[in-house]
Amino acid sequence: MREGTGHFLAHLDALADADLAAPTALPGWSRGHLVAHVGYNARALGRLVHWARTGERTPMYASTFARDAEIAEGAGRPAPELRAFVRQTAEELWSALAGLSGDQWRAEVVTAQGRTVPATQIVWMRCREVWVHAVDLGDGATFGVFPPELVDRLLTDVTAAWTQRGQEPALILAPEDRRRTWSVELTDRPGSEVTGTAAALCAWITGRGAHGVRTADPGAPLPVPGRWL
Repeated sequence: MREGTGHFLAHLDALADADLAAPTALPGWSRGHLVAHVGYNARALGRLVHWARTGERTPMYASTFARDAEIAEGAGRPAPELRAFVRQTAEELWSALAGLSGDQWRAEVVTAQGRTVPATQIVWMRCREVWVHAVDLGDGATFGVFPPELVDRLLTDVTAAWTQRGQEPALILAPEDRRRTWSVELTDRPGSEVTGTAAALCAWITGRGAHGVRTADPGAPLPVPGRWL
């Protein structure tokens, strides 16, 4: 998480203030929206830390509307203010997490998707947020520079969630640079085998493009992945 935060901020620092108005590949979002989201995500996860520490139920967001409204408001801030905000909120979250005790780390909280998880998962939720959104800044960051263990954890995370939800499509991910596979198992039929590097597969299943990804059967079309969270 700490390394990913530094990675995100380094790519943000490489952008000029005027660049924050440019669109991203995320529908309807400029880079300013993206940076605001990362900042407000830290605040939202901080509410879960508060919940774990005190037992007071404090959801990540009051509503989807409230979440979208604060991102829109944040995107309209001057670029220097937005840059300072994303740094400040990252440090606030880090400090809040550092204050949790052993029992508090095991306390249950509820994610924005409605899943009940131990507070230890807050770290992972933030970790994937900063690494993946560094790619979304669109200034050259790729999944190829992610630590291998992070790529593997993302593949595990997404395929497990899809299997649990029974989400299409059924898949067998067979990275050419790993000695294992990841599966999305649906009971009514076998999965399509898809290959490429682990990083390319990770980008594909998180909706960040299909470059370098192909089916094991050359004549078969590449499946269309659904939402990853």
